[in-house]
Amino acid sequence: MYKAILFTVICFVFISCKKENYTTQPQISFLSITPSTWYSDNPSLTGPQLSFKLTDAEGDFGFQDTSISFVYIRLENDTLNPPDSLAFPNLPIPNKSNLNVEVSVDISTALPPPHFPSPFTDTLHFELYVKDFAGHKSNVIKSTPFYFITP
Repeated sequence: MYKAILFTVICFVFISCKKENYTTQPQISFLSITPSTWYSDNPSLTGPQLSFKLTDAEGDFGFQDTSISFVYIRLENDTLNPPDSLAFPNLPIPNKSNLNVEVSVDISTALPPPHFPSPFTDTLHFELYVKDFAGHKSNVIKSTPFYFITP
């Protein structure tokens, strides 16, 4: 009986110690949009921030010599226009292999122009993916609802 309990406990420990899988193809997961409501006449110098988690085996993102990697974002229902490309923020990590970071980007350039007539509220959903220096494309993620208000 003692051996069966010990074996069960050891199996449980090995199963619960899940290793992070780092792949050559980047993997991203949505975290948040802050704030979740944005007014078109907002005087802030920084726009809404979309945050996501990024894992990658090589960690080849950010700025490297003359290369820049990008975050690609577009409105979910806008299939006619290509996604906006936002410069990837510089990652202050000296050893980038097995990269596991949270990234935030300003999405104000991806917002639609204010609607007329006012007032108008638009519920937006964004699709997002990234590409590394080698051209590997990540999975595509979708954001939670974002409310864009023209007062």
